[in-house]
Amino acid sequence: MTAPGTDTIFSKPRYRTAASPQPARRRLLVAQDAACAVPLLDHPAPALLLSLGGELAADIQQERFPSPAALYLRLQLLLEQAEVGTRLYVIGDETFVWHVYRLARHAGLLGDEIELIKSGARRRLYCVHCATFQDIGEEGEANCSGCGVRLLVREHFSQRLGAYMGVCLDPSRPYGEDRP
Repeated sequence: MTAPGTDTIFSKPRYRTAASPQPARRRLLVAQDAACAVPLLDHPAPALLLSLGGELAADIQQERFPSPAALYLRLQLLLEQAEVGTRLYVIGDETFVWHVYRLARHAGLLGDEIELIKSGARRRLYCVHCATFQDIGEEGEANCSGCGVRLLVREHFSQRLGAYMGVCLDPSRPYGEDRP
């Protein structure tokens, strides 16, 4: 049973606001913007920060990447070589953190070895009608970029897909504007 006023949607992700005190032999920090990683730096284990933008003046080892693809490739290499006791901390919007989460799980990390911290409003939407992914903000409705159907953004989140489910909002227009 949940307390009154708490979120009761089981599938909706819950994010940390700071790094947990879990022990770690090594920490990998992955951030969309290095400045957002500051709350994760106060920990005694050695850390490596991978980021898409920004730099920190801290005495932490940092690598900055020009594109998400370059960051993901480097992270995959690091995770394949990771020792037992490595923890992964990811901070960014939902689209970013869930992509990194799936990469880490595929590389063999357990869910308990990965901590997600959300910053930003961008999230991923999956159209259940045409299987198109698109990025959206916090809005509750969107037009599918694939099939044109007006979608209701369900609060159901699929960890496997890393996206919220979008279902047809208007059953009298199940094919969108441009189709018969």
